[in-house]
Amino acid sequence: MTQEDCLAIYQALVEMLNSIKLGWVTEQVADVISAGKTTEELVSGRKSPNLKLNYYSPQEQLLLLINAIEKSVINTGEIETEILDIFRHETQNCDLKPELRFTSSVDGKGTMFKYSVESVNSRQQHRQELKKLLEELRQEIGTNVD
Repeated sequence: MTQEDCLAIYQALVEMLNSIKLGWVTEQVADVISAGKTTEELVSGRKSPNLKLNYYSPQEQLLLLINAIEKSVINTGEIETEILDIFRHETQNCDLKPELRFTSSVDGKGTMFKYSVESVNSRQQHRQELKKLLEELRQEIGTNVD
């Protein structure tokens, strides 16, 4: 995969994430990229105490974004599935329905989030598809780097 391809895919993913209110993920990745990476310089074949700041290549930038998507979407989705399993186990002998209320500590207003098996299973299926696509993209980057 060429550097231009990586940059184009990176930008397309950023636009997609921003459009679904996951801009905070792209911002964090951009912060990491702008900070650069530090490496130890080799002097006469030995590592010296001098650190060097390097820029991330377009391939590395895309890999950072892929990793961030996995952490923010796929891993948190797995947490959701675990929560549903706990709710199902705890409520199997009573009439309670699995739901969570997220309440702001500032205004005290809450947002109700109801878990349904169907919605969680649907999201889980989409996460698995996304995980597969991200892995394919990662392999494409790794095997075809200029």
